[in-house]
Amino acid sequence: MNYIYGVYEEGRKYIVRLDNRTCNYGRFHLDEIPCMHAIAVLKRKHVKKMKSYCSDYYKKEILVKTYEMSFCPMLNKLDWHVLAEVLEDVIFPLKYKYH
Repeated sequence: MNYIYGVYEEGRKYIVRLDNRTCNYGRFHLDEIPCMHAIAVLKRKHVKKMKSYCSDYYKKEILVKTYEMSFCPMLNKLDWHVLAEVLEDVIFPLKYKYH
């Protein structure tokens, strides 16, 4: 396969799939930028430009568009209009710590 690679690190094997931009380490598809295992594969394949493996959200032209439109923050909490079902939601801390 030209798109599936195994990367060994500290006794563990990570499967990197360049075709769908995933690695079982989890960061590649979660962050939508190559994780250290994907970078190792890309370097081994002599890929110099990794931009095509990053989400468009990280590209300068897209990031600049984020700030094209001006917005006015609401300074006073009394001006907030929050739906009743949102106010009723109880949010608990995560059971697991992610890193």
